Amino acid sequence: MTEIYIVKQIDNSRLTKEVDFQRTKECLLLMILGAFCLLLLLLLAWEHFQIVQHGYTMQALKKELASQAELGHQLKLERAYLRSPQRIDLIARAKLGLQSPSFDQIVVLSEPFPAEPSTTLVAKSERFPFDTTLVKPDQVH
Repeated sequence: MTEIYIVKQIDNSRLTKEVDFQRTKECLLLMILGAFCLLLLLLLAWEHFQIVQHGYTMQALKKELASQAELGHQLKLERAYLRSPQRIDLIARAKLGLQSPSFDQIVVLSEPFPAEPSTTLVAKSERFPFDTTLVKPDQVH
């Protein structure tokens, strides 16, 4: 038995596809909804990464603050050491050759020195055209 196949030529070149506006509208709406969801997810991810980045920055700043506080403490200790009277006395005696004053070198004042002098000696200059005189401090400008 022989089989015979007949090939029929079909010309579809004149056919055009109808545009389904309802289907196109649904597809466009789904694409917009998907883009909005993607944008929302990207925004949430960016916010999360920013929070993590700020956490790292805050930890670094806390670490730097602790190191600066430690450095301040060390500097205060060094200042206290450098200002100690025993150290200053040792340097004065050993390196500078100073001695404690004898009793006849000590002068006791009956009145303490005033905080501000009562009069000031002003020399003649272009700024002060008057002669050298004794002037009270509140008169000098």
